[in-house]
Amino acid sequence: MLGEHDIRKKVKALKRFYMDVFNFIFVNFILILIWFTFDRTGVFWPKYVIVIWGIVLIFKASRMGVIPLLFHRASFFSQDWEEKKVKELMRRQDIHPKIHRDKNEKEK
Repeated sequence: MLGEHDIRKKVKALKRFYMDVFNFIFVNFILILIWFTFDRTGVFWPKYVIVIWGIVLIFKASRMGVIPLLFHRASFFSQDWEEKKVKELMRRQDIHPKIHRDKNEKEK
């Protein structure tokens, strides 16, 4: 079990990561704006910064264990997703067993 000190360190690291993401978005927005304003006909050079910095952020997120926090809606990243999904589907079937039976009988 983690102590308060360890949890505070994790929260500070998470805050630094979120600031990195904010900086990523802000700086790349400015670079794209500069490209669009001055060099629209040339090569889209901000893509190099976006790709390299994006890869670094993805590695940092995976190392910190932040990916499940970022994709909390995409719960299939969690380890117990399959078990939860089975229980959910079983519960649905228990709630609506007559509907499923009537539907199957009509198809025959």
